[in-house]
Amino acid sequence: MKRKNRRILDILQERYPQWDRDQCLAFILCGEVSVQGETVRDPARTVPEEVEVEVRPVRYVSRGGIKLEHALSRWNLSVAGKVMLDAGASTGGFTDCLLQFGAAHVYAIDVGYNQIHPKFRKDPRVTVMEGTNILEVTILPQKPHGAVCDLSFRSLRGAAFHILSLTTENWLVALVKPQFEGAEGLPGFRGVVRSEEALCRILATLQDDLENEGVHTEKILESPIRGRGGNREFFFYLTRESRERGFPMYTPSGLK
Repeated sequence: MKRKNRRILDILQERYPQWDRDQCLAFILCGEVSVQGETVRDPARTVPEEVEVEVRPVRYVSRGGIKLEHALSRWNLSVAGKVMLDAGASTGGFTDCLLQFGAAHVYAIDVGYNQIHPKFRKDPRVTVMEGTNILEVTILPQKPHGAVCDLSFRSLRGAAFHILSLTTENWLVALVKPQFEGAEGLPGFRGVVRSEEALCRILATLQDDLENEGVHTEKILESPIRGRGGNREFFFYLTRESRERGFPMYTPSGLK
């Protein structure tokens, strides 16, 4: 009798019901899953349903690390040996990713308290700055080369330029959450941006507003993992370089 083949993503979901679909997808994309000793990174790959599947320990303290790894890898960004700023550090997923990608030091800043993973409090490569509003930070002991941010419940407007001003290389990888970037006025909005048209408009308007603040959108990349509630999230690669208009607008098929 011929053995049935199934997608590795479906097999993983069935065998590990404690993980949702996005988590299973993230493990595959980040090389955490192997089939008979071979790493599998394609969630659509089909394998015999009885095959041996191994999931190695999760690499980061939160899903944020998986998201940022996707952006650093796709854009071929090196943070090795650099001092980095993580604005809106929360649990420390981005910080964890930066360290594992070779960052020499990370300033993990968050307005909240007691959120960051305990391991970073005793890591000499990390300066934890809790209860700190990034917009009130004007100087750090070492000036970061670049920055990453996930500001969660506020817009990048009015924040991106300030974060960039704290760096020497003037670049910022920012996680953009459309539900906090002007979605409040959408008809029937209940916390999740579902309309493709609305999503395009929100991201395009954000780029335009950032440009008017002196922040240029170099690249856009969709996160491999959706946010809570199913919201799609995007990474913006931002700089302070002065350029002609014509920065990249988001289109469903145009993400690079």
